Amino acid sequence: MLICADLPNKIEQSDRTAMPTHEWTMAGDEYGSRPRSKHRKPIITLALAGLLGLLAFLYMNGVPGGGAPSLGTKNYSTSVDCQVNTTGSQGTVTINGTITGDSTKYTITVEVLDAASDQRIGSQTFEVRNTKSFGGTTAAQAPIGPAGIECKIVKVT
Repeated sequence: MLICADLPNKIEQSDRTAMPTHEWTMAGDEYGSRPRSKHRKPIITLALAGLLGLLAFLYMNGVPGGGAPSLGTKNYSTSVDCQVNTTGSQGTVTINGTITGDSTKYTITVEVLDAASDQRIGSQTFEVRNTKSFGGTTAAQAPIGPAGIECKIVKVT
């Protein structure tokens, strides 16, 4: 049985035996903590420098949102003209266009629309290599409205 008068002495004794002193916790024994590496600071510095270099490289080579153009984009200027010929329910559209830009290869898709209703009546894709002009003939759904046709370049890659 524990008497209340002895309680503080018991607590003091248990504190001394159960809790290690400050010197014990700092000892470099096999059960204590390992000493810190002196090479950690240069390694962290090199890692941060490498990360900053990688971010600068990605920024300059076109990560979306970066300052340089994205890889695969092409700067170009286009124009297109169309002529329609219809005979009854048959129609053909002659497409002629030009493209100028910083590439030697383009894929251009042209849509032919009824000018009055904006309904698509034909489409043609052109592979343009080492030239500035493209053209061809494509079938068109007839009849064509009285307002004629309109041609739009809808995709350039």
